[in-house]
Amino acid sequence: MGLDITAYKNLKVVENPKLDEDGEIINWQTEWKPGESMEWSEKHFNGRGEGIDPNKVYTWDNSLGFPAGSYSGYGVWRDTLEEFAKTLFPIKFENDSNGNIGIVIKGNTHPFDELINFADNEGVIGYVVAKKLYKDFTDNEDQAEEFSKNLKDDGYWFGKYQDWKEAFEYASQHGAVDFH
Repeated sequence: MGLDITAYKNLKVVENPKLDEDGEIINWQTEWKPGESMEWSEKHFNGRGEGIDPNKVYTWDNSLGFPAGSYSGYGVWRDTLEEFAKTLFPIKFENDSNGNIGIVIKGNTHPFDELINFADNEGVIGYVVAKKLYKDFTDNEDQAEEFSKNLKDDGYWFGKYQDWKEAFEYASQHGAVDFH
C-alpha cells in the first residue's frame, strides 16, 4: 500500500449527483466528492482545502494521477523536500523580546511548508493553497535540480518533484489535489 495522488483541473459543482443508497457517487469515473477525507484533513491541517467544499460533488475538465510512493517512501521523499527547502532560506537564530533564542525563517514559513506539514495518507489541498505550492515548485525548480544531483537515487527525488509540480499546476486552476 501507498499514497496515490489525483489532481483535478477546473472543478465544477454537480447540481444533482446520482448517489447510491449509501450516499456514494454512482458516476465515480466522472465525479468526485472530497467527503470525510477532506473533513479529516481540515480538522488536522486547517485551511489546506480552501476553495473546496467537502460536501459537494464535483466534475472536472482534466485530471492526472501518480503514485507518490509507499507511505514510508513518501515520508523519505518529503523529508528530503524539507532538507531542500531549508537550503533555500538559511535558518538564523535570534533573541525574542523575552530574551529567548528562536528560529527565524523568512515569512515564518518556508517554501513547500503546506505540503511538508500535511497528511501522508489522505486529505485534500484546494486551489488556493495549490497556487502557492505551484509557485514554490516553479520558483525553485532549478535549485531543486541542482540539489538532486547530490542525491544517490538515480533521479527519483527530482522526478517526483516534477510530478508534484504538475499536480499543483492542475490544482491551481480552480482544482484540488486529493491524497488517497
